[in-house]
Amino acid sequence: MPAVAARTLVLTPDEYLAWEPTQDVRHEFHHGEVYPMPGGTSAQAELAAALTALLYVALRGTDCTVRSEAMRVQVGDDHYLYPDLTVTCGEAAFARGGRTSLLNPALVVEVLSPSTRSYDLGEKFELYRSVESVQEVLFVDSERRQADVGRRTAEGW
Repeated sequence: MPAVAARTLVLTPDEYLAWEPTQDVRHEFHHGEVYPMPGGTSAQAELAAALTALLYVALRGTDCTVRSEAMRVQVGDDHYLYPDLTVTCGEAAFARGGRTSLLNPALVVEVLSPSTRSYDLGEKFELYRSVESVQEVLFVDSERRQADVGRRTAEGW
């Protein structure tokens, strides 16, 4: 359960997918429980924008695509998460409900803040590692000059 926000609703996955696009703020979904995602800071927004631009330029001419925080990632049957950025290589696979829930990110980027740090580095990282396509998870700290990467290897993470 995310430590970043109080639970607001209990829904089925189908109810969540129908309800969430009608909301003014994004919500993550964990085992039927719906959690609002807190708004970011200016520092987080600037970092995410800079990382998007850098990745876009670095991946130009490849079969990889950068997507913003508007792209939700489905993990298993009962988790829908909003990373700050995702990268897919090759054809993107989307879950039920159209092109709003990505199934096969290769890279996930989380910009850390004091309010989300524990959740992002803990439960959320564990969920990303369970997605077979995810090869790397990049954590960029919004308060200090620090970035850490978790990388899938033949031996595990």
